[in-house]
Amino acid sequence: MDLARIWPPFGLEITAAHTGEEISLRVMRDEDIAVLNDATPTDIFGSDIPEHAFGWLFDKANSPAQFRWSHRVQMSPAHWSLDFVVVQHNKVIGSVDMRATDFSATKSIETGSWIYHRLQGRGIGTLVRHAIAELGFNHFGAERLTTAWACSNKASAAVSAKLGYHVTADITVESLGPDNHTAPGVRAELSRSNYHRPAKLQCEVHGVTPELNSLLGI
Repeated sequence: MDLARIWPPFGLEITAAHTGEEISLRVMRDEDIAVLNDATPTDIFGSDIPEHAFGWLFDKANSPAQFRWSHRVQMSPAHWSLDFVVVQHNKVIGSVDMRATDFSATKSIETGSWIYHRLQGRGIGTLVRHAIAELGFNHFGAERLTTAWACSNKASAAVSAKLGYHVTADITVESLGPDNHTAPGVRAELSRSNYHRPAKLQCEVHGVTPELNSLLGI
């Protein structure tokens, strides 16, 4: 049985290619969650762990599987989270979260993503963000994408600026590092009209079905 028939998000896939790199994004299945569960702080941030490292990487008491499964259970037009893995050469290399509350009214999607440290600096993270924008703007009908990062995370700031994001607010970023500390951060927004889409970007989206749209309130 094709599980996408009974759980429409499983049929969603994005492929994107630009400047010699090609990736795909698919909604996480259980085997993908198992792969991501093994990620370490060094895998994502390298040997010099920054102060903005994700707190969940150090929290072995709470299961990432429970976190991801709860998103499936709670998914509704009122609030949803689509959790993707990033795949290159048939290997999982990162993850993406796309979240919305009352999307039919707000037309706004919050996003977050990461890829393994060994692959950073090649434009793959930027390509991931373009894939998200393609899905959000051209297939879900979003008017804006939002994201946030700690002020010390210069890489996220640079990639966001490249796509056309502008900072909208100063915030406090929580749950960072092994001690779950807080740090100054910013929230940024990308509007459809400000999105800098590369002319040679190749992107395809499959699996946006009436059943998926109904589940998400699109």
